[in-house]
Amino acid sequence: MADAVNSKAVEQRERIEATLDARLDELKRTRLAMHRESDGMRGSDLAHVDNHPGDIGTETHEEELDETAEIFFEEEERRIAEARRALADGTYGVCVDCHRPIPLERLKAMPEAVRCLEDQRRFEGLHRQHTRLN
Repeated sequence: MADAVNSKAVEQRERIEATLDARLDELKRTRLAMHRESDGMRGSDLAHVDNHPGDIGTETHEEELDETAEIFFEEEERRIAEARRALADGTYGVCVDCHRPIPLERLKAMPEAVRCLEDQRRFEGLHRQHTRLN
């Protein structure tokens, strides 16, 4: 009986790891595609031609979008790493704040989640509030 339970736990862990791996791979592909696209735009034949101030504004806007996307990619990678640590520690699926189980629906939608939805909202609200104060 214990072997069957252990086997099921190992299967579940492997399934979660595979899901996290797939999410990380998807993130890397998206990041690479965005870098290729933005590099292609900056390296165009007309990149050396003097630009109208409006063009410079557009270019600056595009650079800021790229930087913002990079922040989101880094945050997502950090969350995946955090979920992997929780999986290794045996705490995967338990909210890091309230220590209650994270609903299965949330974990299916966001396998990298380490907080229940309520605590995640609170965490993001505090983060936004802290960011505005600085």
